[in-house]
Amino acid sequence: MPRFTRNKKRRAPKAQLAVDEAVKAILADPLAGEPKSGALRTIRVVKFKVGPRQLLLAYKFDDKRNIIGAWAIGPHENFYRDLQEYMDARS
Repeated sequence: MPRFTRNKKRRAPKAQLAVDEAVKAILADPLAGEPKSGALRTIRVVKFKVGPRQLLLAYKFDDKRNIIGAWAIGPHENFYRDLQEYMDARS
């Protein structure tokens, strides 16, 4: 099961709805996320709040094929480190 799906299922129902809203916003404007640099240069990140907590949603947008791939959801703590490890393992 992809990491994004597992991360979403582990969240509370309120957080799952917030993730759905963030995904809808990405579908409306795929370039809305902040582009990352370095090893994560192909990744864009959207930040959103669930109550007092901020979550990040990492995704890739392939403009040539017009495809959006969601990669991970989580709090900022160790988010980029874990995402980098996940991407390295998939390569």
